[in-house]
Amino acid sequence: MALLYGTVTIGFGMIYLLLELENYTVLHEMGHPLQGNYFYKLQTAFYFSSITFFSVGYGDLSPVGIGRLIASVQAFIGYTLPAAFVVRTVFYVEPPEKK
Repeated sequence: MALLYGTVTIGFGMIYLLLELENYTVLHEMGHPLQGNYFYKLQTAFYFSSITFFSVGYGDLSPVGIGRLIASVQAFIGYTLPAAFVVRTVFYVEPPEKK
């Protein structure tokens, strides 16, 4: 389960980073387009991905443009994934066989 969460978080973080590196503004920091070198954008993209996936965000970063759609999809996955694990556990666990 942790591997799946990590993979989704890193995958969406890379999407945000790649779009920022291609000069598509997808993240605003405190109301301004994201500035800084590659490593700052990398850590900010992963941070934004984590807070979007695991919560509703802190408000220091906000998505803009196509970033809003991407963040919405990621948040939806973040909300439905735990429910999917519960449903799978409750409904698909076979009862032990009686001897």
